[in-house]
Amino acid sequence: MTAAKRAGNLTVNRIPEARIALMISLDWSIVPALIIFILTVVALNYLLFKPVTRIQEERERRTTGLMSQTQQELAHHLQLFDEYQATIKNARIEGYRLMEKARSEALVKRSAVLEAAKRDAELQAQQARDSIQAQVTAARAALEEEAREMAGDIAAAVLQRSA
Repeated sequence: MTAAKRAGNLTVNRIPEARIALMISLDWSIVPALIIFILTVVALNYLLFKPVTRIQEERERRTTGLMSQTQQELAHHLQLFDEYQATIKNARIEGYRLMEKARSEALVKRSAVLEAAKRDAELQAQQARDSIQAQVTAARAALEEEAREMAGDIAAAVLQRSA
């Protein structure tokens, strides 16, 4: 089988070579077409491509700027939050220290009050014992005196009866 038969079996539209040569003709009409093409590219560059590129760059700059600004603000707020946490921690520690100090002072005052009350109670008990001892001594002396008087009265009464 020859190439012609193979080509005949395939239904391919073949354009004659003479026609192809007529479709592409390089003459002087290509110069204005190239000038128009270049002017169109330049006009599109100034009127469309550069403004769109500028707008895209501006958007990119703004979004990148906003992102970096947001990251800086986030870092700043995180730093403030850390400082806030440290301040709260220090305030709690100071509060606990003050409560412990007040508690120890209260314990010292309580001990002093209890000691003073104990001394007062011992003093009152000692005074009560001394008072009771003085009353007992006075009562004994009075009883002894009374006993002597009664003994003298009894002796005088017995002696008067026997005399």
